[in-house]
Amino acid sequence: MSHPYNQYEHTRMWAVINKGIDDLVENNDIEEMTKREHIVGYLCKLVTELETKND
Repeated sequence: MSHPYNQYEHTRMWAVINKGIDDLVENNDIEEMTKREHIVGYLCKLVTELETKND
């Protein structure tokens, strides 16, 4: 199924954020209530927007 963050899905940033979320879930630090691709995608979008804004 498609999601609005496809442009980030195969980036290094996606992989790093996804791994971080994996670690937090595994340690029971967070509980996911939303599909993973929406969580990771939103964070990738946010980082990209902030990087662009600060350039």
